Amino acid sequence: MNYLRKISAFAVDPTEQYVFAATIGGQLFSVHVDDFTIDSEVQSHTAGIEAVAVHPTLPYLATLGVDYKVVLWDREDPRRLRKLQTVNLRDIQSDEYNYSTQLPLSCPLAFHPTERKLLTHNPNGALTEIAFDEARSESLWAVGLFQEADGMAYDVDYVRYLVGSDLIFCSTFGGHVAVVDPRKPQEPLVRWRYDKRTIHCAAHVEGTDYLLASDTRRVIRFDASGKKQPLVGPPVVRDHLEQVSLNKVSGRALVSSFDRTVVEIDPVTCERKRVVLETPFKLRWIHNFERDPDQVVVQCRNGALYRADLSRKRPIGVIKHTPNALWTGARVSSRELVIAGEGPEQLRVRVEEANPATMETRLSAKWETLPASRGSYAKRMVRHEPTRSLVQARSDGNILVIREGVTRPLVRLPSPLRDIAAAPEGNDLFAITEDGRAYRIDLETGRIAAEYFTGEEPLWSLAYNPERRLLAVCERQGQLTILRAEDLSVALNVQDSWAPKRMAWRDADRLLVGRGAELYQLNVATGAMEQAIPRIGNTIEDFAWDDERRYLALCTYLRRIYVFDFKTFRELSSTGFDLDFPKGVLWLPRDRADGAHPYEFLAFGRSGVVRRYWVHDDYLHQMGVVEIPPSTPIHDDSGVRVPDVAQVAAR
Repeated sequence: MNYLRKISAFAVDPTEQYVFAATIGGQLFSVHVDDFTIDSEVQSHTAGIEAVAVHPTLPYLATLGVDYKVVLWDREDPRRLRKLQTVNLRDIQSDEYNYSTQLPLSCPLAFHPTERKLLTHNPNGALTEIAFDEARSESLWAVGLFQEADGMAYDVDYVRYLVGSDLIFCSTFGGHVAVVDPRKPQEPLVRWRYDKRTIHCAAHVEGTDYLLASDTRRVIRFDASGKKQPLVGPPVVRDHLEQVSLNKVSGRALVSSFDRTVVEIDPVTCERKRVVLETPFKLRWIHNFERDPDQVVVQCRNGALYRADLSRKRPIGVIKHTPNALWTGARVSSRELVIAGEGPEQLRVRVEEANPATMETRLSAKWETLPASRGSYAKRMVRHEPTRSLVQARSDGNILVIREGVTRPLVRLPSPLRDIAAAPEGNDLFAITEDGRAYRIDLETGRIAAEYFTGEEPLWSLAYNPERRLLAVCERQGQLTILRAEDLSVALNVQDSWAPKRMAWRDADRLLVGRGAELYQLNVATGAMEQAIPRIGNTIEDFAWDDERRYLALCTYLRRIYVFDFKTFRELSSTGFDLDFPKGVLWLPRDRADGAHPYEFLAFGRSGVVRRYWVHDDYLHQMGVVEIPPSTPIHDDSGVRVPDVAQVAAR
């Protein structure tokens, strides 16, 4: 098991006999569809691969890497791919347009339907068209298209040639869409913008109509000629809507989402019809086979590729070569931490001893198996001090209480858990779920004592203030609300939040809340919200401070670890995590051992690796990894299911 073999993208050949799947380690797999096995693999990049494209009429295949290279392959024999050339996109120049980021996460790659041409981007974020043969390539033009009045420029996220023409559709972050003529790419024929969230793809319906997938959770029916107003559908999923697969044989439109589901939608009204597939982790790439419209292949962010039969209501294949992801952690004593994620296992990390001469701490780690579903994962864990219990909230709606080695189910909520908090006194547990509900739950009986419903927007994070008996809850995209803990009635509303993956009370009056890639501080006494940490890339995944309240450690979706001065929020130092996404940070206990370094924390995430960091001389230092035994791999079809219509309706 190797996390570098995590599948990040795929494409299907025109005969639908082979899937070409790429990984974050740069490998390219040739997967035979019918038996769903890897026939061969090659190293395409020494970087993660963000997109794969198959030429619809010529025997070519391309991969786009985070290294800003496109690698072209001859796929005449899918079992023996032959490398043709590498196109270095850094050699392609553009105008003054300049989008810069530490890590490109966009995936613009598409072949011309009949010619030796492809579309992608250069390192400045400009759209470029490239002509190629088997030995050479040439950039025909490079144009930056998405720049706002304040100078903010956006990279291209998605590209395709429109059906029946040489015109080009492209979309990006900020909700921007453009249709351009490659003969005059500087002058778009159509410009449109919806909201400020990414538009990911365009699936052809008929004529000039396309279905667009938007991070606003909506499908948009878009006329590429610009003659008709776009039809914006209602929310159809609970998280980012990533891809649309429209089957021309069945007429069926399926969408994939970060909420772990595949949903069928009406291609005319863009309304939700039903959930047709559930998976363990968030989804991106999807293909619905025209030679068998009941079959789909989906790429899951746990590193797996799943094949499922929708009519027989079962998964029929899986490829997964990666360790189980780690998602959340909690301190359970002065010498022990627990970290958990995918599957029923949790990792108990114990501080054994420290060397006073070097300040190095020796840690031990072992896996424990809980009576939990292998197809779900632990989203959040907290310690309940009055009962010395560990409380775990899971993606299948279950809340588990673990005490003295015994696990008991507390309650199963009707939607996946997003966050929990336990009161330091009494038996109150607070929880929020993806269906927009907050709960106050009795930790002994599981009885729901109070409930709050925000509306159609999912709740993403919470934080409990025991001094003021207030509960802060924040919508995925909408508002931050302060509730009275006793009855969950509204005490204060604060507008304009986005992607608040973590909140924490700094003291009785001040709440720290992640808003996308920025950290804000709310003074609950005055209602004033001010920026504490400016934009640092993609979303803030987690943050925590040490026992002395000297340092704030923070991890982001750009695979970076930061440390700030906790009093002033001045950035002190930053470093990388690994090639996958970090999800949590956890400080080691201050009184863990005599002679230990006082400022050491752990970071962990989807790679399944726990990394150690010191803050020394106000710099961040990587100090290796926690040596842990292998866990039971989730490499079967756990968590993949085709739900019955009656079960979906009941939810």
